[in-house]
Amino acid sequence: MRAPFSIRTKLLLVAMLLLLIPWMSYVYVRDMKMFLLAGQEDALSLTSRAVATVLHDRPELFAEQSTLDPNNLEGNEIYAAPLPNFININGDPSDWGEQAKQVVTSEPSPVDKLLNPSNIISVDHTMGYRSNFIYALFKVTDDSVIFRRPELLRVDAADHIRLTLQPPGSPEQRYTLITGSAGRMSIYRMDSAWQYPITGKPNYDLSAELRLTELGYNVELRIPRFMLHSDTRISMAIADVDDPESLAIEAVVRTTPESENDTLSKVLVRSPEIDKILKGLDRADTRIWVFGSDSRPRTVVGEILNATAAYEVVKPLNTGDWLKYAWDISAYYYNVVLQTIFAYIIEQGGSDNQFDPSIDEQTRNYQLVEKALRGEISTARGPSSENRGTILMSAHPIYLGDNIPGAVVVEQSTNQVLRQQQAILENVISITLLVLITVATALLVFASRLTMRIRRLRNATETAIDRDGRILNAKLNAEAKAGDEIGDLSRSVSSMLGRLSQYTNYLRGLPDTLAHEVSNPLNVVNSSLHNLTQESPTLADSKYMTRAQNGLNRIGSILRNLTEAANLEQAMQSEDREKIDLVDLIESYVDGYSFSNPNQPFEVIVQTRPLPVEVAPDYIAQALDKLIDNAIDFAAPNTSIVVKAKRVNNFAQIDIINKGSKLPEGMVERIFEPLVSLGRKDAQKISLGMGLYIVKLIASFHGGDISARNLLTSDGVIFSLSLPLDEPATPFQPHHQLK
Repeated sequence: MRAPFSIRTKLLLVAMLLLLIPWMSYVYVRDMKMFLLAGQEDALSLTSRAVATVLHDRPELFAEQSTLDPNNLEGNEIYAAPLPNFININGDPSDWGEQAKQVVTSEPSPVDKLLNPSNIISVDHTMGYRSNFIYALFKVTDDSVIFRRPELLRVDAADHIRLTLQPPGSPEQRYTLITGSAGRMSIYRMDSAWQYPITGKPNYDLSAELRLTELGYNVELRIPRFMLHSDTRISMAIADVDDPESLAIEAVVRTTPESENDTLSKVLVRSPEIDKILKGLDRADTRIWVFGSDSRPRTVVGEILNATAAYEVVKPLNTGDWLKYAWDISAYYYNVVLQTIFAYIIEQGGSDNQFDPSIDEQTRNYQLVEKALRGEISTARGPSSENRGTILMSAHPIYLGDNIPGAVVVEQSTNQVLRQQQAILENVISITLLVLITVATALLVFASRLTMRIRRLRNATETAIDRDGRILNAKLNAEAKAGDEIGDLSRSVSSMLGRLSQYTNYLRGLPDTLAHEVSNPLNVVNSSLHNLTQESPTLADSKYMTRAQNGLNRIGSILRNLTEAANLEQAMQSEDREKIDLVDLIESYVDGYSFSNPNQPFEVIVQTRPLPVEVAPDYIAQALDKLIDNAIDFAAPNTSIVVKAKRVNNFAQIDIINKGSKLPEGMVERIFEPLVSLGRKDAQKISLGMGLYIVKLIASFHGGDISARNLLTSDGVIFSLSLPLDEPATPFQPHHQLK
């Protein structure tokens, strides 16, 4: 059995080899990612070494006056640590990083517990700075949170925060942070009693937001640096109200330290000397930390771009323009597939996962700084604080003679490398997909045209020879003018058909040639025998003369049989047709045949009358003569030959049935070929196998067909002759007629 693969299928399978291109691209991009990360890591190490070199042997940078140790500050000083990220004012401490853990817990003193000494209230407080702002975080534990009522003018009748600022040489500025619900807080400039706003208009320079928690609430406060200079003093406190009826302040928790002589505090930030030096070393997408010998940060500059490595893909909305929407939605799903492939590459790359996921960020950073303070140069990788990428870190010690007063840590995100990798991979996949579609389309078009040309040549070849083997077209026009191999094949087939046509014409003219060549000597022999009997009448009764005459008659019969088929084809081309009732022709013919063959019974069965056909009656009678003569030769003794006439669709069908021997296997189709004959009962009867071939010629000439098959119920054969009807016939009740 042939494999069910067409040329188009095979070419498409070959085109699938182009998929090796994106696989090679994937391997290349994966290896390139590892190379780029290794190069980025080396560059980061050089950066940390360069920063540390600038800070080497500069004792003034780590002098007491520039050291900010939160555990060794004066009584009324507050340390504001550098923050790793910009703070989103929403009451969520997650963006404070490690600084969110460096809190100071404050509780009301017995003096501050005014009304209810058993009141549950405590505050975890920390401060930090980032760019031009100083931030304060309050984690308040409160058993009852009371919000401000809008109908009350006083702003001290609810839980609130008190902020006091005193610039140098200026009076104190009091601010109250209060809100009627969770969310953005209103900030007012207050009178000295903390009861009423001075102007009634909120202050928009300050910003704060309250978020409820299970234990109470969180507040984030942002103070611009122009309101809190280095000499500006500050005080912050939480006022707690628990009774919704009396709205009395039950406790005030101070979060800023105070001395015996001063209730205000001073905010200390990073070392200005180190800050000034690092400003000149600041690089885009790089964060530089300077730690002291106590592992606490001294200063930080720069910002890490923690955008996700993958591009954000937003599903488009249908705006009514269906064409644009179809294009956008296709691009959306295409990008989703690309991001899925890119995420797989990141997960399979393996080069980023060099950190232990069981170690948290604080521990990992502490270990890195501790190594640097011991004089070790080290690098590390880890996830960012928001798990939006991988951070490369490099630590280098700062030397002061033989001592190490601090360390430099340089951080940089790998997202830039991953974005470059994604962009390259997207370009490779897009170009490969475009090339694959283009090549596959070109191969499909080429294969379709190739198969169409081959099918056209096949159809032309099939129609060049009819089912009887006669050549109808000796020259093929399909692909004959093509200059490729298919054109050569078409011309070769045409040449072969031409030679076969010449040989076929020779075979078709051979009977006439033989008859012409043989008839002359045959006539000479026949006339000689006739003259011999005239000269010697006694020889007319000789058995040898009889045998010679019988031989001459048989030779003449053979010549007539050979020329009959060829002459019949030529004679039929000029024969006129008549419209007759085929049933009448059958009945008349069978009557005559019954008279000439009295020992052979016949049975006529008419199932449809009339059966109008347009035929040449003499040739139909000749075909019936051949068929019935064949049936008589092979019919079993004392059995009838049945002639049945009926309508089958748009054809009139004549069935001639005889009981007797069956057709041998493989002879059902070959029996209608010329010079094919089977053994007969009458061995003296000459048969060259041309009779059924003549029947087939007559049927084909009238647009009909002839077939033979063995009977299923008994031994015997049925021959069916079909002729096209000239008009529809009316139903007729079947009847039987015995002859």
